[in-house]
Amino acid sequence: MTISREQLLDELTIDIYKRNKQKITYYIPFIIAFTWAMLLFIAPMLEPPNTVYLGNKGKVSIPDNTPYIDKHITNPLAHAVYIAGDYMCHQHSDRSFFIMGNQMPFCARCTGIFLGLGIGFFIAAYFRVRIGFLFYFLTILPLGLDGTIQLLTSYVSNNFMRLWTGLMVGIFSAILFMYVYEYDPSQDAPK
Repeated sequence: MTISREQLLDELTIDIYKRNKQKITYYIPFIIAFTWAMLLFIAPMLEPPNTVYLGNKGKVSIPDNTPYIDKHITNPLAHAVYIAGDYMCHQHSDRSFFIMGNQMPFCARCTGIFLGLGIGFFIAAYFRVRIGFLFYFLTILPLGLDGTIQLLTSYVSNNFMRLWTGLMVGIFSAILFMYVYEYDPSQDAPK
């Protein structure tokens, strides 16, 4: 199957339309994502300074930091956020930001993804955005390349690169999610 130049350009395009009508339901995903992203920054501040350090041995989907979290994190809200991080993230200290000397509950890349989801859902609440598949692929490609090259070579990424690649994935994934969620094949024009 060959793809025409016009089809290729369409797949590399992003179309943005201001919404004519605002609905409260457009803001619900933003509120959820934004609240969660803010909890990532609040959790380290709920513990005494310089008391949370999770090390570099964590694995994704394995609650390997839970014994430390249970013993050292006393605030119930912070405890819940760190436990969620233990299940969803490797929580390596060398790949995480610190607030008040406390390691954040998620690595820099995961933090970027969650922040990006909040930003993306906020954009999608105001605008109807159509993203071509190739454009979306190009926005997530840096994250894949950064992680894969780091895994296979001696290259070591930095936390700001991890944050940036996570932000890109989060923003455009939220926008794409909202577009697909609202997609109505009977309408050609954006809502």
